[in-house]
Amino acid sequence: MNEISSYQVFAERMMQKDSELIPKILRCMINDDQAKLLVSLPGTSDEMAARLDRPVDQIESGLKDMFIKGLVFKKEKGGKTHWRPPAHLAQFHDGTILWPGAPPEFYDLWRDYMDKEWPRLAHVLVNFMPRPFTRVIPVGKSVETGKVQVLAPENIREIIKSSTRIAVTKCTCRLTMRKCDAPVEVCLQINRGADYTLERGTGREVTKEEALDIIAKTEEAGLVHVTMNKAGVGHFICNCCGCCCQSFTLLISDRLSLCDPSRYRPKIDPQACLSCGICEERCWFGAIKADEKSIAVVIEEKCLGCGQCAIGCPEKAITMIEIREPGFIPE
Repeated sequence: MNEISSYQVFAERMMQKDSELIPKILRCMINDDQAKLLVSLPGTSDEMAARLDRPVDQIESGLKDMFIKGLVFKKEKGGKTHWRPPAHLAQFHDGTILWPGAPPEFYDLWRDYMDKEWPRLAHVLVNFMPRPFTRVIPVGKSVETGKVQVLAPENIREIIKSSTRIAVTKCTCRLTMRKCDAPVEVCLQINRGADYTLERGTGREVTKEEALDIIAKTEEAGLVHVTMNKAGVGHFICNCCGCCCQSFTLLISDRLSLCDPSRYRPKIDPQACLSCGICEERCWFGAIKADEKSIAVVIEEKCLGCGQCAIGCPEKAITMIEIREPGFIPE
């Protein structure tokens, strides 16, 4: 394998064989020796030194540098550190964009990738995934707990209160796409996600009270809570907009199933609706429109059940109703 080909080998492993931009992103981050090391993983530093016929200290230095940059991941096993490359494009994207000290051209390359090459891959990926990797959590204040069943994995404040460690990072999508003025330092890393973030130096630790304040700020800004699509506490809580998010943009434009909805859907009281249009403005997904009488109605197939319409309604004409069974959330 020659030095130049290592970059394209990596791109191919990210399911981007013909990508022009993935190799450029990688070249912006590491040198040729590191690229060879990256595509030779997984393994321990000793194993990689033997495999590549290099000194162990050189291998360890390269691995540590790539760990900080989000290019490799580690796990302690049997008293040794085992290293591996990103498992997929999303992990490569989310890990590297938070690289401390990244130059401006690095973010520009990622923005170009998301605009030009990511949509083609996304259309392929939806056919491989039995369910999306992420799901929406409704805004807590939008769901009346006395009327519907709210599970712990869909209560954003309970997720925070039950966590053992929390860190906040910048939103990887808004950091690169820069298409709105929504707050950027609002993505929460939970438990193991927080440990990873703090070890790399890509975020700062926050208390549960600070995390709850961040959540309140994101809800006021109209952002949508997103987490791992499984029961229990996951590793992150993202707070997404519809113009920068790598999943939402294609969900909106192409109806790609890249994020599951919540178990809830808004119900509008036509008698209480004053046709102010605020709910329509707050919905990223075009799921609320005015009918012929200028009364707001829900377009069910477009709704992700985020609850932003409900908390924004000045007349409280919108309530969130339970439309999916608890088993909708994967174990």
